[in-house]
Amino acid sequence: MKKALVLTTVLLIFTLAPYTLSNMKKSSTIVFALGGIESCDSAGNTVNEFNPSDQVYVKGSGLEAGGLYCIYIVEDYSSWTVSETHISDLYIVEGPIIVDVNASGYVENQPVLIWESASPGYYDIWADSQTDGETDVYDECDAIDNLDVNNAGFFVISEMLIIAIPVLFAYLLFSVPLKRRKSFRKQKNTSKSKVNSDHTKCITKQPRHFKITFKSHFSAIFQKKTK
Repeated sequence: MKKALVLTTVLLIFTLAPYTLSNMKKSSTIVFALGGIESCDSAGNTVNEFNPSDQVYVKGSGLEAGGLYCIYIVEDYSSWTVSETHISDLYIVEGPIIVDVNASGYVENQPVLIWESASPGYYDIWADSQTDGETDVYDECDAIDNLDVNNAGFFVISEMLIIAIPVLFAYLLFSVPLKRRKSFRKQKNTSKSKVNSDHTKCITKQPRHFKITFKSHFSAIFQKKTK
């Protein structure tokens, strides 16, 4: 039981540490954007937490009508700053994926697949306008998705947690009742041994008691005959 609790604590530390660090890093982030983009699934439903190997899609609205954008997935960045953040400051995971925007400001044919097989970690999505503003620099004409999961755009859960948590749950589910059964059996066997021991003592004492009783009875009969 103690080992299981220790394992649970370690898993929680590894899980919460990135969240805490992410919050510490992004306290001074400055974010401006013309429109909005979101990570989603193939049906267009907003999704901010994925499993490893999941496909990641993007959708957008409020973008420049008729514009052209390059979509990038980058590792969670702590200092998005208008007119200062350059593409060289970012670690690009996927992209560029070029998308068009319709007259209503929506990404054409959205949702658009931007990552075939996701890997564990925290990520942002950057839509860099190619028709307005400065390319390769984050500015007012761009859009980013970076404030959904502890200041990251989206999160892909670690494979270790996916495996470890069910295993830990199964251990707790089966080990605790098993230990209780063993404890109950031990107590039952102890009680049974005690009863047997007491019974044995009674049997052992009986012959002595019988001898004493018989001797006393015989002495009384002998004394009567003598008289």
